[in-house]
Amino acid sequence: MSSNLHLTQDDVVQTLLSLAEIPMLLLDPKFEVIDFSPHTLRLFPRLQKKQNLTEALHNDMSAPLFKLMDNCSRSSAPVSLSVHHESAPEQILHLTWKAQKLVTADGELRGYCLTALDQTYRDKLEDELKKSFRHIRDQKMALDESAIVAITDQKGVISYVNDTFCRISGYEREELIGHTHALLKSGFHGPDFFRDLWRTIGSGRVWKGEIRNRTKSGETYWVDTTIVPFLNEQGRPYQFVAIRFDVTEKKQIQENLEKERMRGMYAEKMASLGELAAGIAHELGNPAASINAWLDVIESQYERENLDLAMFMQTVPRVRRDAKRMRDIIQGMLTYARDGSRDPFQSEGVINILQQVSDYCSYKLRKCGVQISLDVPNPYLTLPCRITEISQMLVNFILNACDAVHELDERWIQISAVEQNGQVLFQITDSGAGIPREVADKMFLPFYTTKPVGRGTGLGLSIARSIVDNHHGTVTLDQNCPHTRFIITLPRVHPPEDKDWMPSQKEG
Repeated sequence: MSSNLHLTQDDVVQTLLSLAEIPMLLLDPKFEVIDFSPHTLRLFPRLQKKQNLTEALHNDMSAPLFKLMDNCSRSSAPVSLSVHHESAPEQILHLTWKAQKLVTADGELRGYCLTALDQTYRDKLEDELKKSFRHIRDQKMALDESAIVAITDQKGVISYVNDTFCRISGYEREELIGHTHALLKSGFHGPDFFRDLWRTIGSGRVWKGEIRNRTKSGETYWVDTTIVPFLNEQGRPYQFVAIRFDVTEKKQIQENLEKERMRGMYAEKMASLGELAAGIAHELGNPAASINAWLDVIESQYERENLDLAMFMQTVPRVRRDAKRMRDIIQGMLTYARDGSRDPFQSEGVINILQQVSDYCSYKLRKCGVQISLDVPNPYLTLPCRITEISQMLVNFILNACDAVHELDERWIQISAVEQNGQVLFQITDSGAGIPREVADKMFLPFYTTKPVGRGTGLGLSIARSIVDNHHGTVTLDQNCPHTRFIITLPRVHPPEDKDWMPSQKEG
């Protein structure tokens, strides 16, 4: 609308007012209301024609408007006013007013036109936007202070890193931007690991895991990583945000604990070997004595020059059998004694495992007068396992049971193994009357023992349980059995080896 408006017909004015989508008032030269647009009533519902501006509007608004109209010939700058809404006093309206003089062609003043632009909603949006910006800024500051943050494009090229990233990695920001995370690769993780990561985030799913990276100076460090894909309208990732936390100290503690666990396991194994030593010597002594006796006979006949070749050939299978018995015992002990924690899982016959550990413990069982029986209905039942660890676990249970029952009138141990729901279920039962609840709650804790001082390390059951855990199985005490019974379940199909988590070679 121009600064001068020529009014020739009232219907033109009415049309203009009805089409106006903003509050608009027409005033005569004495500031009385001539007419107004329908939108004006939304702000001032009591507005009427022929009212003076002071009566029509709030007192705190009319004075600035009088000044605005008085100056409108010299300046058309709008005036912003905040007032309370008439129908909702608690609501404050922010209105921007503009004034124009209405004059005839010969310059006669016909009145004024006031228009108002309601800025309330815009102010609210701006305020909410500012709050959102502050919220995002505060979150970013908190995240940058505590986490290692990086943003890459869909190809893994770094577009942003925060200060913490630079400090941990030892690289300057300029050395990282435009490159991939291959700069940080430590060589610890293999290609399969990277392919798995890219397969995950490339499909739009969040990836989480632990990564070992390398700093610019060559030192390694561990980060707990979450990579979040950002998707476009087609559901495809266009960038990735990686949030990491330094867990190097935690990993070092875990590694130290694992070393201590392995030392404890080895010490317990050596302790049990010492306990079985007399039995091993006895088991070796019998076939050795048999072989020696046959050699004495052959040597005696040879010296008398009446060597019976037929008898000699008959002794060969017996000597071979005794030699094989000795070799199997020695091989079994060497296998039992070695550290098999890094061995691959292999399928082993369950009956062979139980017979072998029963042989290991046979001397002590006989010495304590304990009868042992094995029950494996399926002689072809197999178990994927690390044989040295499973043997140690079973030996620990047998030796513990032997110590528990050797002073009872009835002294026996029964071990059964069956397949159940895709698992091998072992039941190790002895003639004892069970384990009290207060002891059962603590018996798997390291160094807890009810044996007299010097009769045990307190690590046997703890190590046995850790072996079962490492085989993805469970071990429980059957409280419903009238005797002491442990139930061990191990999966017949070994799950894939757990892998260290790490982004791909680009997102390393």
